[in-house]
Amino acid sequence: MQETRTDENRLLAALGYPIGIIALVVLLTDLKRHGFLRYHAVQALAFIGAGIVVMAGWSIVMGVLAATMPFLLPLVFLTPILALGWIVFTFLYAYRAYQGERFAIPIVGRLAARYAGDP
Repeated sequence: MQETRTDENRLLAALGYPIGIIALVVLLTDLKRHGFLRYHAVQALAFIGAGIVVMAGWSIVMGVLAATMPFLLPLVFLTPILALGWIVFTFLYAYRAYQGERFAIPIVGRLAARYAGDP
C-alpha cells in the first residue's frame, strides 16, 4: 500500500466527495492501492450514503407530520436548509482532501478508517 499524496491523488480524493462515482471508480480500480486515496474514497461514499439516509428519513418524517399534524407543515421549509448544509460540508471536505489532509468525518470517519485498513 502506498501513501503518496501526489497532486493527482489529492484531486481524485477531493472530487470523490461531490462526485461519488469517482470515489467508486477509485475503489474498483488499481487506484485503491494508495492508502490516502482509498481512505477518502471510502469516507466520501460513506458520507454520501449517510446523506441519502438522512434526507430520506427526513422526507418520511416530514410527510407523516404534514399528513397527521398540519400545524407542523412549516417544518418542511427546513428541508432546503438541511440540503444546503450537506452541500456546504461536501465542498468543505473536498477542499480539505485536496489540501492533503487525512481527517475523519464524525461517525462515518471511523467506519471509513476501519474499512480502508487503517488502525
